Amino acid sequence: MSDLKQLAQDFLTALATNTAERYAEIFTEDVGMLIGRWDGGEIHRPQRRVVKRLMSEWSAWPDPTTEMLNVITDGNQVAMEFRIQATESDRYVEHDRSVFLKIREGKIERIRMYCPESMPSARRKGWIAPATLSDEELNRLFESMMNGGDPYEWLAPDEAGRRSLRGGMGGSGAHHPGSNFVGGVRWTAEEADRKIEEIIEQHRQRNNGFQWWVTPYDTPIDLRERLEQHGMVLAGDAATMARIGLEHLDIPVNPNVTVELLDGYDEAAIDAIAHITMVCFHWTQEQVDERKPGWIERARDERFREREGNYLARIDGQPAAYGRVQFQSGVAYMGGAGTLPEFRGQKIYSTLLRRRMESAHEHGYHVAAVNAEPLSRPILAHYGFKEYARSYIYGWMPVIDLDVIKSLVPQ
Repeated sequence: MSDLKQLAQDFLTALATNTAERYAEIFTEDVGMLIGRWDGGEIHRPQRRVVKRLMSEWSAWPDPTTEMLNVITDGNQVAMEFRIQATESDRYVEHDRSVFLKIREGKIERIRMYCPESMPSARRKGWIAPATLSDEELNRLFESMMNGGDPYEWLAPDEAGRRSLRGGMGGSGAHHPGSNFVGGVRWTAEEADRKIEEIIEQHRQRNNGFQWWVTPYDTPIDLRERLEQHGMVLAGDAATMARIGLEHLDIPVNPNVTVELLDGYDEAAIDAIAHITMVCFHWTQEQVDERKPGWIERARDERFREREGNYLARIDGQPAAYGRVQFQSGVAYMGGAGTLPEFRGQKIYSTLLRRRMESAHEHGYHVAAVNAEPLSRPILAHYGFKEYARSYIYGWMPVIDLDVIKSLVPQ
């Protein structure tokens, strides 16, 4: 690492150490700082004022961490992207920032830092939730799971969207309501109806449908009633269920079932999971076609091999069930599990469940979580999963088709 890149790392280390002495080691006495924020700008000079400003912000967070994302040097200047993650107002957020450092005689003499508005986030980079978390802590953790994907690592091949602390929306823009998503909103009662109308109108103009997930953490408290008043239709609900402790798995298996971890190169296996997804989750060919490139891309990417897996279960050689596990947000999130109707009742689901939980335990995880639909809830409860929250899924289409909307949540 060059001296300038080391100085950039020293800047992040000084942030995390949060002492005037550490800053003095890397700042000149007359250091100046310009901050471009989403809500205005700031200037600070000399060192004592710069340090006071940086230390004040850092001290307000109970659990801040830093991560360098990118660094470039040019002459006596350093450009760096970095991320701060921390809890603010009971929400886990991230501050994605860029900073330009001007160096003089081995120390930082000028700082230009750009700070967009913070974003909802989730714990990343190897953090594992302990088995000792309280129910309240687990609920906050589960709220953050929808932000577990890291856009700095990977973007889906056919995806667009936006998110903020006040809500998010995205999708492929295809016509099916399962292709587009709205959720995580934090609105006041005074603005909610106007914003609901705006979102529906956006989709009406694009002639596509969308689904809206309402969680216990959303506001206003009567959001569900407001959605219904605006013509949205309840498709069903999903229960956030989790099992704490993965050491002793008293889950039966079928010895005639084999479970294979897919690597993204077996086209027949990929076609099999596409078929299972279409049958079990009522996906259309359009939805499969838009998601399939992403499945293949991630399965083939070595960066994700230790953090997620797609499993295909076969009985007597025939593809029968599919399920995935993702190690993110500190938990082993298990989703996408389904068994073809003709193979149900043969402990294939439980075999697949146990294999994924064994993988989670092997990776050191203590908590397994699922957004469970009605069919799987009794099975999961029987195997030690507890319900922590309930989300409600609404659908909308330019011309309402109840069968299509109800298909968003398999019963």
